[in-house]
Amino acid sequence: MTSSRIPDLRIPPAMTKLAAWIRPTADDARELPLTHRLAIVYLMLPVVIWLIGWFEWWVGIPAAILLTAAFWHVVSGTWRRKLPVAAAAVIAMAACWVMLTAAGGVFDTQNGDWLHQRTTHLDLARHPWPTFLPNPLAEFTTSDEDSSPPLLRYYLGYYITPALVGKWLGLGAMNWAVPLWTWIGVALILLMFTRERRGWGIALAAVFFILFSGMDILRVLLTEGWDWIELDIKRGGLPGLSVGAYSIEWRGLDIKTQYSSNMTALMWVPQHFIPAGLYALLMLQLRRHPRFLAVSGVLLAASLFWSAFVPIGLLPFAAVLLWENGIRPFLRWPNLLLAAPLTAVLALYLTSGETDFQGRWIWEANDWPSVIRWAMSFYLSEFLLLVILLPIVRPELRREPFFIACAATLVLLPLYMFGLFNDLPARASLPSLILLCWYCAETIAERFRTKTYLRRRYFLGIACVAAILAIGSVTAFIELARAQKDDRWRLRHEKTSYTALVDLNQGWLKAKTAYDIPAALRLLLDDGPRPSYERWDLIIQSEFDIYLDENRLMYIKKPCERADTQPRFFLHVIPVDREDLPGDRKQHGFDNLDFNFGNRFLAGGLCFASKGLPDYEIAKIVTGQFTSDGRIWSDEAIFNDE
Repeated sequence: MTSSRIPDLRIPPAMTKLAAWIRPTADDARELPLTHRLAIVYLMLPVVIWLIGWFEWWVGIPAAILLTAAFWHVVSGTWRRKLPVAAAAVIAMAACWVMLTAAGGVFDTQNGDWLHQRTTHLDLARHPWPTFLPNPLAEFTTSDEDSSPPLLRYYLGYYITPALVGKWLGLGAMNWAVPLWTWIGVALILLMFTRERRGWGIALAAVFFILFSGMDILRVLLTEGWDWIELDIKRGGLPGLSVGAYSIEWRGLDIKTQYSSNMTALMWVPQHFIPAGLYALLMLQLRRHPRFLAVSGVLLAASLFWSAFVPIGLLPFAAVLLWENGIRPFLRWPNLLLAAPLTAVLALYLTSGETDFQGRWIWEANDWPSVIRWAMSFYLSEFLLLVILLPIVRPELRREPFFIACAATLVLLPLYMFGLFNDLPARASLPSLILLCWYCAETIAERFRTKTYLRRRYFLGIACVAAILAIGSVTAFIELARAQKDDRWRLRHEKTSYTALVDLNQGWLKAKTAYDIPAALRLLLDDGPRPSYERWDLIIQSEFDIYLDENRLMYIKKPCERADTQPRFFLHVIPVDREDLPGDRKQHGFDNLDFNFGNRFLAGGLCFASKGLPDYEIAKIVTGQFTSDGRIWSDEAIFNDE
């Protein structure tokens, strides 16, 4: 009897190698640290919410399932049941930092940027998804582009999760969800930054990170002296610093360029700062981890949902990961299957419509003497001395690819100007600045750990690094003093969101919305209900028709020319009770809210401006335009004739 034998199935060598690239290897069994897993969940959760909430179900749900499956192996692992004391202390410090900066809107500060932040949160929470903004000017326009509802086009990573809370639980819940979401992101950054420290070194490292900044104060004192700062007495308050409307990080420079301190970045642009910190530290600390590399392409694609500028600052570090590891660790199914489609969809979304931003090289916009003066002042006061000193104190940094990429990025970024406020260097530099902060802390900690800081070859360098950091920390304290000076930016959470948006200049409106949506994106987006807009009440029909929306006046004229907006507008508000007026206005019997039209909205033969009214009960308003020769026109509206 002959025995039958099943023939061996031999897999071709090429297929074996491909299978090894796509399949997890034995090295993948090593799990990521818990803090890093939480950071990845924090970064990817908004993308999953966006895919499910904004896209047709046959696109969003499968994509969300694939993303969840791709990251399940990465974020799985052991979970601590008890929070270590050191971690609890760092989390508490993060809460204090968020409250001091008012990031997330937990307190009212002199922070005009939170008008934009609050508007975006409100738009997402109030309107259906995908968010097509109601156009209050539709009834005054004839152009199809102007009258159709524009798509909210913005990097929504920071906004969409709290907005979902507001959509489910109401705006009151969202007002707490925003600072809570901010706190979680900041806490994760501090936990990763301090993870290698022990004892008091944890608190010192956290403080070090919070106060990290360039030597802006030194540059300003050398260029402007002491005239830029003075003590003043707030009305009914305590003495405070008066340092002008802008951060000192803009001052003392011929060309407006900013490398933000960590305090400034968290206070004004947490939507950029939080992803910059999380991504930079993840890439540095997990640079050799197979599980991280297996999804790093998808993570980098998702960074576009958080910021348009931070991904640019991350590209040099992605190149370092590729240089150090080769291509093989990246050839896993999440990167191969998901990175390119996610990048394409996000790029399609973010580039929909038109933008008025223009980019140019710094020498194209300025003469060479100004460029040279700026370069000497900016580079020396911001980062160059640290980049020179750190490799002297810690020689191994001379061959550290991440440090080299960090230094090169900080040198090259300011040479190209882009954005209304030159946002490219200010925001794309954040990952490199955070890593520079890391290397400063690591260098000082290493010298103290090995007790080599007293050696002659290291002592002077350490002393210089410490002096630079101490001088730079002044920026953080000045930002706190400036932001807490008064409450003139108090935000009313129940105001109509789009009213605030159209009150901004036209450039910002165009940058944040898209009328012209590509057909491919329109096909993918959910074709659900569109928002409606209640017409404003016409209260004055005059040279400018004036409408009332809640507590805000809308000045509209069509047809209109720029000359119609040149004369100054006057607005006199007569209260029901004279005691409601500010002290210096009680003797006059009315509040004076005169304003210039400016460039708030002037397009297509339509002039539009808006002006907020005081909170007290109003009896009548009188408004119009005037010149030095007298009033051009005047009209009034009665609110309460009792």
